[in-house]
Amino acid sequence: MKSFSQEFALLTSAFALLTINFGISLPAQAAISCEPGTVNYYANNSLATCLLTQNVNVQVTSSFAGTYNFPCKAKSYILFDEKGQFRSCKLSEKIQIRKGNLIETCPAEYRVQVAVSDTGVFSITCQPY
Repeated sequence: MKSFSQEFALLTSAFALLTINFGISLPAQAAISCEPGTVNYYANNSLATCLLTQNVNVQVTSSFAGTYNFPCKAKSYILFDEKGQFRSCKLSEKIQIRKGNLIETCPAEYRVQVAVSDTGVFSITCQPY
């Protein structure tokens, strides 16, 4: 007969495995349409920048900050880092950004920049284009 602590350890281990399983997400894949001659790549062949031919909605999810949707404007540049993660674009419409208990509005036509530190801290900045 198993003791309570052995059963608890088994249950805890099983729960941890389930948590890890559900906590890992696959990289997002998206197709964006770029103006000819405006596409730039990093040395590893991941997309660095391009001029968008149409408005694109980019969704970014962070375990710290939740999910954000960034409506990126056509005829403006979109930027990615070397790992293919979204970094910046010009907004086609205003968005609201949560910063702690505050809500900041980032107007359309402003540039939004997304950064993730080495420690996983997620930050969004908004500035005139």
